[in-house]
Amino acid sequence: MCVAIRGWLRGGRGVSRAPLRMTDVCLFSPSTPGRLRAALPRIASTWGGSISIAVVADVVGDPTRTASELEGLVSTLEGDVARVSIAVVEKLEEFGDDDHEPRFPVNFLRNIAREKCSELGATWVLAHDVDFECFAPNASAFLNDVSSVLRPGQRHALVVPAFELHARWSAKMNAKRDAIRNHRKRHTATLPAVTDVGTSDGNAFPAAFFESLIERDRDRVIEREMRTPLNLTFPYSDRERLRKLVDERRLSAGFQVRYFPRAHAPSNYNQWFSNVTCEPYRVAAHKHPWYYEPYVILRADMALPFDESFVTYGFNKVQYAHELAAAGFVFYVTKNAHTVHTNVHLTRAMANLRGKDLEKCLTHPAGSKDYRIARIGHSCIPAFFRRMQCAYGFTLSSLDFSLADDDVPVPQDLLFRLQSDENIVCYAGCVTDLEESTRTPGIATFRGGRWTNVTPRSDARRRKRGHCERFDGHIT
Repeated sequence: MCVAIRGWLRGGRGVSRAPLRMTDVCLFSPSTPGRLRAALPRIASTWGGSISIAVVADVVGDPTRTASELEGLVSTLEGDVARVSIAVVEKLEEFGDDDHEPRFPVNFLRNIAREKCSELGATWVLAHDVDFECFAPNASAFLNDVSSVLRPGQRHALVVPAFELHARWSAKMNAKRDAIRNHRKRHTATLPAVTDVGTSDGNAFPAAFFESLIERDRDRVIEREMRTPLNLTFPYSDRERLRKLVDERRLSAGFQVRYFPRAHAPSNYNQWFSNVTCEPYRVAAHKHPWYYEPYVILRADMALPFDESFVTYGFNKVQYAHELAAAGFVFYVTKNAHTVHTNVHLTRAMANLRGKDLEKCLTHPAGSKDYRIARIGHSCIPAFFRRMQCAYGFTLSSLDFSLADDDVPVPQDLLFRLQSDENIVCYAGCVTDLEESTRTPGIATFRGGRWTNVTPRSDARRRKRGHCERFDGHIT
């Protein structure tokens, strides 16, 4: 059990304030309709705050058709649907498609979803992804962290640490959890019985037998030493359960900690699991960590927009954390919330990078085995850092490259690639300065169980960022 220490942040605790609600924090995310259909019921069941999702319509043209299809999805969600907003963005030709160069407007969608949080009355916003489920098991403690760290005028960001469910057992676990959720929709009792998804006749089994199925699958598929009983509905809802799952090697101690540790390792998972204190702690880095891409909570009135030149996959969240650091934001980590990647969907990078495009990237003389450096999205990185230097005085020397990782080129090679557009290959994930920005698509918004408005498409181009433009001018 961790210990709460009052007054950890000067001028924080003890300040009189109005009662806080989870809906004061708005989780926002980009998505596709297909992913949203699978993910939104899970997000709504684990996250008690507001939710704002922006998706691109399934087909080119009127977005209201896709919006109408999603209307039924919202009506089945657990909790108050008034806290949920879905913005369906018209699919434009310039967004590409699966058969040609995909240019999924991921950061444009993030900006739309973040703006819609204001319509839900949120004071704080959480930049998130729909592949994750977010938990705040102690709402009061979590809201205290949010209100204490993210006070008016403070350039602070509160990190929600990310974890990853091992794919080899997550599919079965998620299927059984969905079975429980579907059973709850059909019955008023709490959980007298559940239906195993493997049965063909739909017979109901006692919950104890359902638990034994989990144990059987675990013994057969995973390691035999695993014996921790699972809360079948929320098996990773608090720190103690997470700790046990990590010890039993069913959950990674940090998202992609083995594959690409620098992306989340600066959040310091050892300190997060420590029971010394429950209070938020500062990300301890002399300089901002290179390629750090945490999920962060910000004050809604201080949240910077995402750079819309990054599309599809690669660097789209990293640029946000880097620009926050350039604008003087200090990162803290909350111990009272976490988010878990449940391996439900194929990674978009691998789904979109294939065929001739993949071959071009792999065989190009400037290529690298690390797709994060030499493939999708990174043609915009040199221009991004030139703007960071001009706008904020933030240069490559402002970053910490010290985290050891054999899969990433040495800093000298990395710096060489980051300083010249010609050293970067594969432009699928970027709208470069040489191209026109996209037109302004139509948007259909569904909020609180009803239609709120439909904005028609405009041929006006989305505004590009200036070469020396900073977006924190509204911060006092």
